[in-house]
Amino acid sequence: MKKNRKMVHMALLISIALVLHYFEHFIPPLAPGAKLGLANIVTLVCLNMFGSGEAMTIVLIRSVLGPILGGSPTGIMYSL
Repeated sequence: MKKNRKMVHMALLISIALVLHYFEHFIPPLAPGAKLGLANIVTLVCLNMFGSGEAMTIVLIRSVLGPILGGSPTGIMYSL
């Protein structure tokens, strides 16, 4: 039961990170080439809740799925 609970929490954190990653495109950049990095908040929450391994998993999944769902599959190269 505990393993399922952890998997559900990870899935929810990934989905929240993807939503924040998507909405970040609508916020104008503060400086040229700089992004606000709202999805990194979810990474910090995961780091606090689970540890560094799970936080790295969220970062990698967000870095792959974010550009694909956001409309720019070539953006994967820039996010990793």
